[in-house]
Amino acid sequence: MIYHLSGWISVLISIIALYPSYQPGANSVIGFYLALFSLLVAAFASHLGHALYYRAVFVFSIINVMFVNDGTNLSLLTSENDWVYIGSMYGIYIVVSSICGFLVSREDLLGNSMRRKQAKREQKRTA
Repeated sequence: MIYHLSGWISVLISIIALYPSYQPGANSVIGFYLALFSLLVAAFASHLGHALYYRAVFVFSIINVMFVNDGTNLSLLTSENDWVYIGSMYGIYIVVSSICGFLVSREDLLGNSMRRKQAKREQKRTA
């Protein structure tokens, strides 16, 4: 139950993070870190093979970082902006999303192998 609740909360946080990301200044940084936090919560919620939460939050966070966020959107790369800041924010996002993605895929693989073992045991019992 806690995994479903935290999964839906992470999706809600990632949707809410779109609003401060659109605003200029420090609010866009708050939106960026809210998107990262929702990725971490979604990875926790996807602990038992419910990767739907992580996938939804990952899509919202990509939209947030690449297109909506005032400090990191792709249009800033073409103009003369602080590329060190943008690169560091993209680096932080890539590291956090990679770690969370690895954890979710690892748990998904472990869950699938456990289901296969359980199916084989049931097959042996019926035979």
